[in-house]
Amino acid sequence: MGIFSALRSDKPKFKKLKEEGCVVTLSVEIAPQEATDQAQTALTRLQALARIPGFRAGKAPLDVVKRHFSGRAREEAVDALIRKHVPVAIEDLKLRVLETPSVEDVQWKEGEPLLITVRAEIAPTPVAKDYLKLPVKRRPQNADDAALAKRIEELRDAQARLEIAPDETVGEKNFVVIDYAAARQGKPLAGAKGSSELVDMSSEHGLPGLAEGLKGMKRGESKTLSVKLGGQESDLTVTVVEIKTKVLPALDAEFAKDLGMANLDELKGKLKEVLDREAKAASESDVVRQIQESLVKANVFPLPPSMVERQLEGMMDRMRRQTAGAARLPEKVLAELRAKLQPKAEDEVRLAFLMSAIAAKERIEVSDAELASELEAGLKDAESEQKKKELREIFEKRREQVAHMIRERKTMDLLREKAVYKDA
Repeated sequence: MGIFSALRSDKPKFKKLKEEGCVVTLSVEIAPQEATDQAQTALTRLQALARIPGFRAGKAPLDVVKRHFSGRAREEAVDALIRKHVPVAIEDLKLRVLETPSVEDVQWKEGEPLLITVRAEIAPTPVAKDYLKLPVKRRPQNADDAALAKRIEELRDAQARLEIAPDETVGEKNFVVIDYAAARQGKPLAGAKGSSELVDMSSEHGLPGLAEGLKGMKRGESKTLSVKLGGQESDLTVTVVEIKTKVLPALDAEFAKDLGMANLDELKGKLKEVLDREAKAASESDVVRQIQESLVKANVFPLPPSMVERQLEGMMDRMRRQTAGAARLPEKVLAELRAKLQPKAEDEVRLAFLMSAIAAKERIEVSDAELASELEAGLKDAESEQKKKELREIFEKRREQVAHMIRERKTMDLLREKAVYKDA
């Protein structure tokens, strides 16, 4: 062996080629001898399995097997070397990889090193800043008289009854009982006929032209209206069966008793308690929102594309579930929706990294006692010992996730405590 051969290193070489945001491209160079040896190993394995005409299974000469399976042997060799060396390269280069790296390119010529180009997404390492003493406008945490009056009116409206109206013609505040039948171009439309249909004249209608056409009609009067059904011009023949009006219950002791209260003062007191809780919850939620918005605005850094995409897909899935049963949205609408939700998805991913960075900087930890307390809180509503056992098992499996959730909660508590408040 010559001196230069002795000095030559057969160890694989790892190199970071490019880093753009959270995407790193790296190269893995494997010495010719190791690549050749791995291909030979793959070929030997294939020899034991090969079925080649003229030879018993597994008994074909190696050179014959090579003629038939050299390409497959090289593929298996490359695959084995990727699985062996790419994780080592990631560790050697100290990369915090988030997703399984993808192989972008493979180059291998006989007698030369095997060159593998790999793309990996890495976690950002934000240095959280400007997160203490965030300015926050706090909304009132108690309901005012106007909110109480509005809720009472909503209750009265829910308890209202319909009575025959003294009006002779249909007005904007009436409820109208109609019989109807629809036709298009003189032909009756299937399924577009009914009787005793109640129409609220004061609400928005999904049938353009109906409310305007009914206005001014008398009891027993029939008329053919021009409306749009399914977006197409149609004729709707209607007959006004009855004109009704909404009658609200008097705001008195009887009204309170109907709602299970002793008197009107007790009803107002209970409603005030509910409204105060709602106001406080809404105020605290708004505080959290303002803090989160301030954090992501003050801390801009690159994000892993796959995490943003996964967050975006989750948001899109929720939108699809909310519109379940409705007509499938056109691709153009879906594309517009994705574009609209993209910034929100980015903010949510950025916020997750920021909260972890702040927790680390402030040395916020989760104790075993806090985890035990979280478990006990979850067990309170368990209906049986079997259910408690199942919940404990789930808790143990998700222990790290629960700890992360508690840490985020404690971090937000710190941010809220240190915020600078001003009444909205």
